[in-house]
Amino acid sequence: MAAPNSDRIREIYEDFAHGRLDRLAEVIDQKIDFLSHAPADVFPYLGRRRGRTDVLQAFSEVHKKLEIISFWPMTTIVNDDRAALTVVVKVKDRASGRSANYLAAHFMRFREGRIVDFCAIIDSLDAVRQLAGDGPPT
Repeated sequence: MAAPNSDRIREIYEDFAHGRLDRLAEVIDQKIDFLSHAPADVFPYLGRRRGRTDVLQAFSEVHKKLEIISFWPMTTIVNDDRAALTVVVKVKDRASGRSANYLAAHFMRFREGRIVDFCAIIDSLDAVRQLAGDGPPT
């Protein structure tokens, strides 16, 4: 697989936003180490995941619970086999109908064109507040 570049990373994010897990499976390494810093009581499908199957299961759970309105990288920096992004996330809880808009930072490392390490940090306090109905989306 080709080395990562900004265009390819945007394609990966489009695939995630549209739930194209089959395409994501192609770019996720079999032994990926995935970590999303988010409160487990609100986002139980995130946290630490290891291996392609576990990560794809988490992504599937995300799409079952949340409608992804937009999931777009604002900034993307690629340096050799690493990428860092700031991401604007807009989601709607399928059960409650509540929505949230928040920022995230994502850090990835690639090997042979596949993601081997992924770390995400979201503005979870703001997201939780919005999804709980404690204020309008920002």
